[in-house]
Amino acid sequence: MSFTIRNLSGPSEGRRFLRLPWKKAALFTLAFARPLFHWYNAWQQQREKTQRISFLKKTFIILLAILCALLLILGIANALFSIELIGLQSVLSVSGESPPVDEHGHTNILLLGQGDVTGENLIDSIMIASIDPETKSTVLLSLPRDLYILHPENFEPGKLNSRYRDYLMHLRFQKDMEEKDASLTAIQELSSEIGRTFDLTIHHVIKVDFEGFAEAIDAVDGIEIDVPYDIIDPEYPGPNYTYEPFEIHKGLQHLDGKTALKYVRSRSTTSDFARSARQQQVLHALAAKAEVLELLKNPSRIIRLLETLSEHVEMTLSMREVVGLAAIGFSLDPQKIITMQLHDRNGLYDEVIEPGGFLYDPPRELFDGASVLLPISIPEFPVTWLQPRILKMLLIDQRHPYLTKKPMYILNAGAPMGHARKLANELIRYGFDVPKVVNASIPKQSSSAILHKNEESQPFAQFLRDILDIEGSALPVSLAPDEEGPVTITLGKDYHFVPLQSLISPQ
Repeated sequence: MSFTIRNLSGPSEGRRFLRLPWKKAALFTLAFARPLFHWYNAWQQQREKTQRISFLKKTFIILLAILCALLLILGIANALFSIELIGLQSVLSVSGESPPVDEHGHTNILLLGQGDVTGENLIDSIMIASIDPETKSTVLLSLPRDLYILHPENFEPGKLNSRYRDYLMHLRFQKDMEEKDASLTAIQELSSEIGRTFDLTIHHVIKVDFEGFAEAIDAVDGIEIDVPYDIIDPEYPGPNYTYEPFEIHKGLQHLDGKTALKYVRSRSTTSDFARSARQQQVLHALAAKAEVLELLKNPSRIIRLLETLSEHVEMTLSMREVVGLAAIGFSLDPQKIITMQLHDRNGLYDEVIEPGGFLYDPPRELFDGASVLLPISIPEFPVTWLQPRILKMLLIDQRHPYLTKKPMYILNAGAPMGHARKLANELIRYGFDVPKVVNASIPKQSSSAILHKNEESQPFAQFLRDILDIEGSALPVSLAPDEEGPVTITLGKDYHFVPLQSLISPQ
């Protein structure tokens, strides 16, 4: 094989001769490749942008979980819908998993608010949130901390607020379980116990502490609150089991996280019912502030809020379930939020009766001096959960009668004296609106009837006929105009008051 070695550095005219073809080739290649370079550069920028968006979506998913817990746990009527206020649409493109549902198609979540270190792992707020995608409604049922469970399955008898702490200690020191795993197991067991008590399937639990609440408000630079009345609390719980004075006056106030926390937690000079209303007010303000600041469009604020809250929330939901729940929450109707609290304003001792008055406080000496609440039972012994379970069935399982929000008038038209008032009190306890209870101006009637003013009121009237076992839907005479409500119950000579627990089976 022969070959020749060629000198690459020829004479100058040779170099000039060679330079021209390479220049043309280079120019031709550049002209041809320029669109490719532009395409690649655009693709690279889009790829980096997509990665940034993906990161922000993941960050927001975590943040959303925290905010869901934070907002829901306070028992605010519009808790779930604050999600919409802060721009849930930005995550609907992320794949989520539909949350589990019960036989009614509802997703039920237990929301727990844990106090500060002086509470020794006591639970300060307890609420059941039940979400129904079909009716686009949410039910929030708050349970008092002092509610006493006499016959728990895995706990010792005791109050709800100490159940988490006691089981946590049992798992940590007797079962040698790691703190994180023990805490998760403890909230799941508390959820199971509450579910058994109310005959309700509870699918998930979210627990948040109050430090996270305060830091969330600070993360949006505070909130504006129109304080409805002066609050003077000389014994607000302070650090290290101390007390410190808290004072806030009526009028528009700017609250930082620490002050807002005191505002919603203070028990002095106000009732728990007023305290719950203040919690609702603060949550609305927090959601509105997040909207004004366009929090979710500001990555630095997202990361700040994520960092400050991530250590204060514990939940059994997976991230995909959080996204799935958020997608459902975006479709919910803010006008279809039903709220109720269980309490002891039951009217048994000539007290004011209010919706949710199914509890009473037994003598303290029976419980080693502790103040506890038990369900009202008929007969008084043994203590049963029959009435709260009927409330659960009507309020959570059925809920349609509460969504109609139709007031009813009750007229005594021949029933024994006082029976119209007894029926009204019973219906009020179950959360129905009874603005008028009077003696009818018409002659006494032999039969009772439930009338509806228009077709819109007909379903609610039929519901009442079914649960009260009153068949009549017409009267032989006309009522006075001021005696005719959207739904009117006329109690005739055939009526004798019977508690709902004897008319309705909770199954």
